[in-house]
Amino acid sequence: MSEYITVFDIEILNNDPTSICSIGIVVLKDKRIVDTYYSLVRPHNLAFDKYRYGVHHIRPKSLQKERPFKDVWEEIHHYFEDMIVVSHDVQNDMAHIRACLKQAHIPYPTLRMSCTNVIAHILSPELEKYNIADLSEFYNVPLNDAHNALSDAKACAFILVKMLNNNHYESLLAFHEKMHLELGIMKPGYYKNIISPDHALLALHSLVHPLSNMSIVFTGKLHNERAELEEMTHKAHAFVAREVNSHTNYLVVGMKDYKNARYGNKNNKVKKALSLMKAGQDLKIISENEYIRLIKAV
Repeated sequence: MSEYITVFDIEILNNDPTSICSIGIVVLKDKRIVDTYYSLVRPHNLAFDKYRYGVHHIRPKSLQKERPFKDVWEEIHHYFEDMIVVSHDVQNDMAHIRACLKQAHIPYPTLRMSCTNVIAHILSPELEKYNIADLSEFYNVPLNDAHNALSDAKACAFILVKMLNNNHYESLLAFHEKMHLELGIMKPGYYKNIISPDHALLALHSLVHPLSNMSIVFTGKLHNERAELEEMTHKAHAFVAREVNSHTNYLVVGMKDYKNARYGNKNNKVKKALSLMKAGQDLKIISENEYIRLIKAV
């Protein structure tokens, strides 16, 4: 059966997460490009951002007559629905897509996600830099117009194909299966990110524990020593993060604070977690005691 993959890139106009101003798409069928797409997008917030303009050279004025995301999505949703979707920073790029979908009151599509940044960290751990430009040079693939969304999407697609071919993988799914690397998932009302690039090498471990490859955040006054909890977490092949974000799988709350949170007294990490859960993220808030039981369950 043929493997179809949508590789995409977006450019952002300003700090507003809904400010997608261009999108480029490449469709691969069995590692060959069979379709491409490019469009400018008019975000609701047309504020000028000097830094981002310096990256992609798209001016707010040039977007005034372009279509809003909602109209562009009608044209491109089939590239995402029931597809494997890849970008070079899929965690961040899909966060912008989700923000735009939410703003337009459009349900999330059903799809699976992979990331060339994560794959490169696993297959080429010796590299110092993993941006599109450096990987294009390393893998000798063309990057004709850096930070043009379609050009970057094509480069990302070529990099993906080179990485798979150089390491003798017949398909992207074959790579994920061999590496025990879970694809990210999105569907209406739910999403779960692929592992972050910084922790990608954890994916080389077999899934020996239910917490393997998961991101854990601790908050509140803990009964156990934090260092002890972190050591237990590492032994389960999970990793500890300091802040709650789109990669977080569990927020572990000290018992006193956990009880307070249940009655409305929530700290900033709990508030952030609740916000992400409301947006559909697969994230659980549990007490320290529940976490200890989960750690010792295997």
